[in-house]
Amino acid sequence: MGRALYALLLWVALHGGVVQQGYGPRYSPGVMERVARVRDMPPADCMVSSPVYPIGTMVWVAGLNTGAVEQCRVTDVSADKDKARHIRTKRWAELGYQEAIRFCGARHINHRPEQCPILVVKIGD
Repeated sequence: MGRALYALLLWVALHGGVVQQGYGPRYSPGVMERVARVRDMPPADCMVSSPVYPIGTMVWVAGLNTGAVEQCRVTDVSADKDKARHIRTKRWAELGYQEAIRFCGARHINHRPEQCPILVVKIGD
C-alpha cells in the first residue's frame, strides 16, 4: 500500500468517513470535460461521476492497480435508471478518460471495469 493511501485510510480511521471498494469504468475521451462545460463548471484536475454523491462533492480516489491517489470532484452523477446497478456492481466512480489512465493503468484502459479496482474515500459527514 502506498504512503498516500495509507495516510488517507489512517485519517478516515481516526476522524471518520466512508471507504468504498469497487471498480472504475471510464468515460470516452473528452466526455467528462464536455459534461463539466455543460454544467458550467471549470475543469478540474480530477473529475468523476458518482452514484451516491452529489455534483460538487470532493472525494479521494485510489487506483489499486497503479497506487495513484488523488482528490477528485464529482462532476456528474449516475442517471436514475443506472444508479441501482452502479451501486450493486460497486462502480463507485466512473472515471474521465485521463483519470482512468492514471488510476487503472494504460494497459487496462480498454478492458472491463473489474480490471480497474479502486477505492473511493469520502472524508467526514
